[in-house]
Amino acid sequence: MRNKYFIALACLLLAGITVWWFLRDSDKARNILPQEATAVAVVEPSELLDGLGLDPTKVGKLVFNMDDVAKGIDLTKPAYIFMTKSGFSGITLNVRNEEKLLKVFSSLGLANEEKNGFQWVGSNDIVGCLDSDKMLLCIAAEAEQDALRNDLERLMKQSRQDMPLLERANRQKGFLRLCASLSSLPKSQLPRGYDASGAFVSAAMAVGNQDITLSARIEDENGKPYSGRLAGEELLQPIQGSVPTILPDDAFAWFCLGIKGEQLLRILRSRSPQLSSTLMALNVAFFDADLLLKAIDGDVIFMLPKADFTQREMLVTAHISNSDFLKEAKDWNTTSTQGGMSLRKRGEADDYVFTFRNEKLYFGVRGEMLYLSSSERLADRILQESEQGSLQPMAAGKYLCGTVDVGKLLKDNPAATLLLAAVPPVAKAVRALDKFEVTCPTSQSIELRLKTNEPVKEIMSSLW
Repeated sequence: MRNKYFIALACLLLAGITVWWFLRDSDKARNILPQEATAVAVVEPSELLDGLGLDPTKVGKLVFNMDDVAKGIDLTKPAYIFMTKSGFSGITLNVRNEEKLLKVFSSLGLANEEKNGFQWVGSNDIVGCLDSDKMLLCIAAEAEQDALRNDLERLMKQSRQDMPLLERANRQKGFLRLCASLSSLPKSQLPRGYDASGAFVSAAMAVGNQDITLSARIEDENGKPYSGRLAGEELLQPIQGSVPTILPDDAFAWFCLGIKGEQLLRILRSRSPQLSSTLMALNVAFFDADLLLKAIDGDVIFMLPKADFTQREMLVTAHISNSDFLKEAKDWNTTSTQGGMSLRKRGEADDYVFTFRNEKLYFGVRGEMLYLSSSERLADRILQESEQGSLQPMAAGKYLCGTVDVGKLLKDNPAATLLLAAVPPVAKAVRALDKFEVTCPTSQSIELRLKTNEPVKEIMSSLW
């Protein structure tokens, strides 16, 4: 009896090894990837088409009549995009029908020649080569293409290389998966004080039943959250849930985040010379704008009550650690106008209206809350009520949280509804959109999600 079990297990093991042996190299596009790549993206065409409920054979006929492309590329296998530190980048694809692809390239005006066992294609800004099962395309100026040919041929001939970067990308779920090393970026492209050594950005996009989600995070070599900014240099902090939302929860758009005002002021001054000059003018002529921004310490809520872009209304409420900027309020210039700017007092409390180029900004303080409003109507609501809404518990603990109500966008804009009525399938698809949500669970991660009222596959079927 034991011998029978042993023989059965041996057969299963042999079968598994045989399957692995024949399938291990079936993804030829994977073999082309250079080991020195500093960024790699994986695209799964079949997963995307399945998530959208689309038939690959029909897509090729409907999208720009690219039937030959759909037949020439193996859509059941991944495609890869890579970039190296030197700036060399390309896309690799699995080929199903070499002749179909050559026909496509010819119709697009790309020259074609056979050399060293490969078919070479090129134009003024594209060079590539392919054989019966794989293809490598690169974007390069015509003057640079001859120098690149040796690199392309080397990659087409190489065997599969170990790529930890690709393994990182594939730890995620989605039809698009990406991983890139931040240490390869020039310091000029990174925030001041940010040490990117050992940092990686990983991102993925996935299609769910009733949502499409893009997520990204910065992590260290062990896959844990990365923190390369010096202590005290962080702009964001966790949301506490301490600021009243004032307006109803069915606003068109709202965003809540935790901010350190002193760091915000530093960034504004260093990144925008024009804004820095405006702040300086305010400090001299009217009130200390620097102190106002520095006082912000904690939750900040941005809210648009309606999607009415002809009469824009915005309300900002923020937790402040102090009201030192009001100490000299009795000496503020509230009678004259300078450089198109003026400051006036509203009522007897700490409420004001600032005018700049005919645009008005209403602001004031209520306890530990600073408010800024683009309309007098919203400013008056601050004076009348300060009720805690249900947005805060949902945002508490996160670094950023917000929602845009897509349905309300149509409801508040009748003109858009009329335009969509001219194309019923598109109108139906747009009405099926629910909300766009953005969340930062940590200071080094973000998630963007488009939610729908109906299954994504049903929405796409109405369009196709």
